[in-house]
Amino acid sequence: MPMVFGIYLLQLMDKNSLSFAAIMGIKDDAHLTPSQYSWLGSIVYFGYLGGEIPAAFFMQRIPLAKYVGCMSMLWGIVVAMHAVCHDFSSLAAVRFLLGAIEVCTAPAAIYLTSTWYTKEEQVTRVAIWYSTSGWAQVLNGFFAWCIYHAPHFRWQALFVFYGALTFVTGVVLFFALAASPTEASWLTDDEKIIALERVRGNKTGTEVWKFNKAQIRECLLDIRFWLVLLLLILLGLPNGGVTAFGPTIIAGFGYDVPTTTLLSMAPGAAQVVGTFLALHVAKRTNRTFQGIYTLVIACVGIVMMLAIPAKYTSARYGGYILLMQFPIAVVSIIAFMTGGVAGSTKKFAFGAIYQIGYSVGNIIGPQTYVGYDAPNYYIAKYTMLGSLIVAIFAIGAFGLIHKLWNNKRDREASISDDDIHVHNEEFADKTDFELKSFRYPI
Repeated sequence: MPMVFGIYLLQLMDKNSLSFAAIMGIKDDAHLTPSQYSWLGSIVYFGYLGGEIPAAFFMQRIPLAKYVGCMSMLWGIVVAMHAVCHDFSSLAAVRFLLGAIEVCTAPAAIYLTSTWYTKEEQVTRVAIWYSTSGWAQVLNGFFAWCIYHAPHFRWQALFVFYGALTFVTGVVLFFALAASPTEASWLTDDEKIIALERVRGNKTGTEVWKFNKAQIRECLLDIRFWLVLLLLILLGLPNGGVTAFGPTIIAGFGYDVPTTTLLSMAPGAAQVVGTFLALHVAKRTNRTFQGIYTLVIACVGIVMMLAIPAKYTSARYGGYILLMQFPIAVVSIIAFMTGGVAGSTKKFAFGAIYQIGYSVGNIIGPQTYVGYDAPNYYIAKYTMLGSLIVAIFAIGAFGLIHKLWNNKRDREASISDDDIHVHNEEFADKTDFELKSFRYPI
């Protein structure tokens, strides 16, 4: 878990560093127009789209831990290369490469969570590593504030620092990360058996098996596959905007650069607290309710930014803090995937469609921030509000589908005499559709 937490944190910090570089002088130094800067926020996700299929291919053919470690070292180098870019074309190239390389992170984190932890533990573990969405804002704000006090080489130093951190972390992952208990060199044989028996009840498997075409066909017929795509587009859209323009939005409330970098930490801290509050809500209710209520809070925040007069800057800033609760809803979606999808290829396919939806949404998001609409960006805010409202109904539909499928399987099990259990079928490369004893998280 510390390794998954660390690399997911650095992935977010590296990707979001551009938004802090924007208020530290990169726009002027690289002679970027408002449109070009918006495209730099989107181009990284074109890299995601271009790198997703190769990443899914290689993750089933190269040892997962080695692959993730190598990719981490590579994208650390790419992040550091931002420092030598001084025009739009060179920045666009490194942003594309960054997305194409780091795209493996989320699918790998989702897969590792499903192989190491029980269904009951997965919600907590997903909340832990996804809380990095908040921690990244806190650390980005703090490091940007520190580096901004330098007389020169400000935004360049930010990229070099993050690149070095990521490269070193990649080296650690290459030698220490294990894709499943059977690959963990730091466990004894008895400990490996204990670790495997712990997750037997998941019925989602623990090994990376060979590519299975039948499981791809099953994905295409699974309504949840397309629902994940829709949800990640809907949630990626506001994320793409605030990733590229978050500090700019805060600065638009009337704050100077040093104050803006510090104020960027509060939404992240609130998101960390909100993540663990949502975890408590999920345990007391269910994953579906947890996802819905965080989106409702975010919608309230957008309404505050739209409705409160400009002179009340603190109140509008409070609305921005509430808006930043929306990424927490992704925790429920990931928990649905880790506990509700079985089959090695099927899990990687769900991880791929997750990234594709996330990429499409993040490509669209920055384009809703147009220069003539600054500094209030009403078009972007109304677009975010509509997107999150639709996402509320989509998450509700996800939970309802799981409940209906469980009810159907319970009814079939109660009237069927065919209750044959195959030895160790929990560790076989079978999908959730094939395992009739499988039950879905709600």
